[in-house]
Amino acid sequence: MKINLDIIAEELSAFSPRRAGRKKSDTTAPNLQGVGLYHSQSSLSPEICYAVDADSISDSFSCPFGITLAVMGNTAGLFPDTADADILILDRGDAQCTFSDMFNALNSVFLKYQAIDTRLSSAVMKNAPLQEILKIGEALFGNPLILFDKNYCILGEADSRLEKLELVCDKWSDSKMLSIDTVNAIKTSPEYRRASESSDICFVSEEYFAYNTLFAPVKGSGSPLTLAVMETNCPLTRVHRQLALYFSGILRLALGRNHLSSGHSLRFEDFLKELLYDTQIEQAVIDRYLLAMNWKNGDNYLLVTFQTNRFDKINSIYNNICGNIEKQIPESFAFYFEDNLLTVINLDQARLTKTDAVHMLSIFLREGLFHAGISYIFFDFSTFSSYYKQALGALEMGEKYSPHEWCYDFEDYVLHYFMHYGTSRIDGRHLCHPGVVQLYIYDSKNNTNLLETLRAYLDCGGNAVLTAQKLYIHRNTLYQRLKKINGIIHTNLDNANVRLFIMMSYTFVDLLGLTPVES
Repeated sequence: MKINLDIIAEELSAFSPRRAGRKKSDTTAPNLQGVGLYHSQSSLSPEICYAVDADSISDSFSCPFGITLAVMGNTAGLFPDTADADILILDRGDAQCTFSDMFNALNSVFLKYQAIDTRLSSAVMKNAPLQEILKIGEALFGNPLILFDKNYCILGEADSRLEKLELVCDKWSDSKMLSIDTVNAIKTSPEYRRASESSDICFVSEEYFAYNTLFAPVKGSGSPLTLAVMETNCPLTRVHRQLALYFSGILRLALGRNHLSSGHSLRFEDFLKELLYDTQIEQAVIDRYLLAMNWKNGDNYLLVTFQTNRFDKINSIYNNICGNIEKQIPESFAFYFEDNLLTVINLDQARLTKTDAVHMLSIFLREGLFHAGISYIFFDFSTFSSYYKQALGALEMGEKYSPHEWCYDFEDYVLHYFMHYGTSRIDGRHLCHPGVVQLYIYDSKNNTNLLETLRAYLDCGGNAVLTAQKLYIHRNTLYQRLKKINGIIHTNLDNANVRLFIMMSYTFVDLLGLTPVES
């Protein structure tokens, strides 16, 4: 583990350290791995902090370029800020410490951090439990550490010393987690708002949280986590930010090496499974779980189901496949459910169309010999199970009627599905043509009547003159509305099956007393 002069200065604060020399703006980079005695004739390394007695320095001393010096004693202004070296001046003060005493103190700083680094490296190599790694890491900060998943559930155990930390129990996992009010308070802090834009480490004061706390993102672990360093014993300083970066890297290695559960995946996966089992979940809870993914109700989503019954049911294989899917498709979440792999894609956050998302999956599907069923686009997670049934229905109908293909869109097989099962398995509103749903939403938002215009046009067999007469509007007005409709539903009204599908959608709505979108 390399350290820098900032860390050394904080560890040796008893010697009234002060900086001199070039004072580069980039002083936080860890670049030192040991201490040595300065000799002008020896070969000097930029990775060594060289100790020199101030009493041995004369006016003619020429500071070597690009090295790090720890000057021990009163320098009497011998080192101007223009000296091209990183210099830390340590004052003996009234303690009358000898040079040897100060050198040993400097060396002990390096020994301390090397020992912690060795313990952490050993823990990672032997796949130690997460709690053990966090316990070792406390020596870096002098304060307790907690690791949160994206739902702010605690991974491991809550530290008993954190008496002011108010936690609630997660409904499905029995894990301790921060309350929604606490999370909202954290996110209103000024530095959190600034740091969230760049995913940097941020300090949240006790005005917004139980303790002064550093929140450091643990990136690259599959599911983003957050390390929290809570100020209970030692004041948090700039040095703690630097150490948090180092320790986040250790956690990333640990999670990548032994596949420790990140917690986030499990919590969100359990949440989705509860929806698939048709568990009634309050909208506020749904919103919280989506917020943990930086998603929200109202975004456009796609659900893809992969048939995997030709594969061995080995967890590690499925974890690998899920990981590969999530790497290939941005803003996706993959998990295993009832002998199938499911992938939820947030099209809005990924800035993808449905066609784009399917295209990104094509190579993966063909190489893995998977068959995939694709749901309609949806935006309301309270109806998540209906779109899973759509994806399963697409697979079933696709393999029955087009076994040579590898990817089946429910929109292409909904008529086949209806002929087999009617509305006995899927709510009629979720069998409606997506264009009907889009028109209903557009009319609701804009106080228009495009949905009825399309219905009249189809009732009149596509005859514009009769449709205009039926609606008591000018023919040009009808053409303008049809152009608007085509821009919304993006479908071919010249196709007989499409027209039949849309007319059946109107019938579902009428006969079942439904609306195309659940109120």
